[in-house]
Amino acid sequence: CDEKPDCLDGSDENLCGPRTDPNRAENCDPEICRLPDCFCSPTSTKIPGALAPSDTPQMVMITFDDAVNSNNFDIYKRLFNGQRKNPNSCDIHGTFFVSHKYTNYSMVEELYRVGHEIATHSITHNNDESYWTDGDK
Repeated sequence: CDEKPDCLDGSDENLCGPRTDPNRAENCDPEICRLPDCFCSPTSTKIPGALAPSDTPQMVMITFDDAVNSNNFDIYKRLFNGQRKNPNSCDIHGTFFVSHKYTNYSMVEELYRVGHEIATHSITHNNDESYWTDGDK
């Protein structure tokens, strides 16, 4: 950190270190932050409700961005082939954040039919900030 505003948001660097990051979140105050609306773990190891680690549900979210087409559909079929199961014996599923360009919608419909979640990523994949701010282009 050189104390010069090098970033677009006027901050110094994006990450100088975990304790010196100018964009880090404020420290959580356990006296203010209370379940069910808020939970903070000062050590990042405290589990809500004082559950034992062995009794704590674990979740893994698998997501994909952009087009679904012949370049990746066979990979998704191999990954979600019914051989990988959740602890309750149900098949694993993913969430697909689909962009319009280059997408084969028949393949998207098949992913949805077999239980995956489909979300929109964008129509244009336009990275120009004014496009999203103004919403009129």
